[in-house]
Amino acid sequence: MKKILAISGSTKTSSTNGLYISAISQLLGKDFEVYIFPTIAVVPHFNPDLDLADPPNIVYDLRKTIQEADGIIISTPEYAMGLPGSLKNLLDWTVSSASFSGKPVFALVASTQGEKAYQSIIDILTVLEANISSKLISFAKAKINPDAEIIDQETLTGLKSTVKAFVAAVENG
Repeated sequence: MKKILAISGSTKTSSTNGLYISAISQLLGKDFEVYIFPTIAVVPHFNPDLDLADPPNIVYDLRKTIQEADGIIISTPEYAMGLPGSLKNLLDWTVSSASFSGKPVFALVASTQGEKAYQSIIDILTVLEANISSKLISFAKAKINPDAEIIDQETLTGLKSTVKAFVAAVENG
């Protein structure tokens, strides 16, 4: 069974990003074990001094979980025309570990705009040497209901296509 780590870029308890992660988990099916990172809100501020000496346990666990995953899903909002600071912070903690290196990543921007966050996450994942491509990126215009059901056919069709490309990348990874 392939292991997938899902990270919500939102600190909001009941966010659209969490709903998209649930919807994607359902689309992946039973051949994938999806572990949802509890919350990015608990990750301490990145500090290079701590990174070199002895990173906090949550950071150690995060890196290990990323390394053990066969693929990563990141669903994020766009805040102030960019990535949320908490998500950027989490990603900063992974730079020195190379834990994203070669990992297939499905990055989804669940936002009514999203273009700036999209470019930002592509740039960051490129630096982290993740296995990304335009086929693994999807804009979601928040067309999902509270039961994690995609209510817009165009969004569902696009999401299914992106999930299919992600599955192929994970299986070939």
